Amino acid sequence: MKKLFFLFALPLLLVSCKGVEQYKAGIDELATDWDQTTTAITDFSGMVSADLTKYTQSLSDMQLDETAAAKLKPEQTEALDQAKMAVVNALGAYPPLQKNIQEFVSTWTDKSAAVTALKDGLAAGKIEGDVPAQISELSGLVTTANENLTSWKGTYDTIKGGVDTAMGSLNELMASFASN
Repeated sequence: MKKLFFLFALPLLLVSCKGVEQYKAGIDELATDWDQTTTAITDFSGMVSADLTKYTQSLSDMQLDETAAAKLKPEQTEALDQAKMAVVNALGAYPPLQKNIQEFVSTWTDKSAAVTALKDGLAAGKIEGDVPAQISELSGLVTTANENLTSWKGTYDTIKGGVDTAMGSLNELMASFASN
């Protein structure tokens, strides 16, 4: 009887021990992809914020000296104000992009705990819940994050191009007024 019990218990023991290991490759791949995507999103978000700060500071620093400003005719002053407003309007496209990124990052951060739980469970040899479903859901979020990143980069390029154009026009205008 003991031998019969052992014959039935051994396969169950082996299957239960192998249970967590069968997910190792999927969890390792997910963890690697998650970390790489986290870095990409963090770097991109930082770049967007740094650009906005840089452009805002540049706009603030763009001033005609008092002598040149005093010589401006009313239409020149108006043209200068309009050029500055064009830069301000172009810069206004940054906050919606930042908000979109931050909303996604909030979801991403919440789900990071699930990735950590899978990695910790793998290390401990015990994982709770439907592991394939968890891996699938989180891998899907990695895919969504990378799609969002591609979309955000396209939006960023458009915004940056608009700001560069507006800043270039303002610079040219200010240079022409400064040389008068």
